[in-house]
Amino acid sequence: MSLFIFASFFANAQEVNFHEVALKYLQTNGTAVQYEEAIDQLFSLLKNQYDGQNIPESTWTDLRKESSGEVNRILNMLVSAYRGNYEKHDLVNMLAFYETPTGKQLLVDRTKLSKDQRQEAANFYNSATGQKILVSEQDVAKSVSEVSEIWSRDLYRSVTDKLADKGFTLH
Repeated sequence: MSLFIFASFFANAQEVNFHEVALKYLQTNGTAVQYEEAIDQLFSLLKNQYDGQNIPESTWTDLRKESSGEVNRILNMLVSAYRGNYEKHDLVNMLAFYETPTGKQLLVDRTKLSKDQRQEAANFYNSATGQKILVSEQDVAKSVSEVSEIWSRDLYRSVTDKLADKGFTLH
């Protein structure tokens, strides 16, 4: 019995660690910022769609505040896109690389990498983890796209439902 409890605890600890590392990676690689921007774009779209209904700015502000946990929600959902393709050690390696000046520059503007940075990036992508990234890139992108679509549809529906509760509807 105690062996089962220990094994369950160990498995759960490993799971939490994968999840935590994946979340940190998604923060570091710019994914969180992209989804913040997506939420801003959604609210711009909704404001245009509801233009002419005289929705007070305070209503938009309140709705945006209510959506503040959405980035964490999507990041937690995206962990599943990484789970099937990477091991925890891969995420640790990816995180370590993207925390370097080279990794950061690669995310910002790869055309501005120095010669040494290009070599460092090449070394990373020639590593086992880098090769795994290149091989699984399309699968991960497909999973991320599917999760993102579900998330954005749910967020759109949630905000429009809240607007409808306040008496504002699309015509």
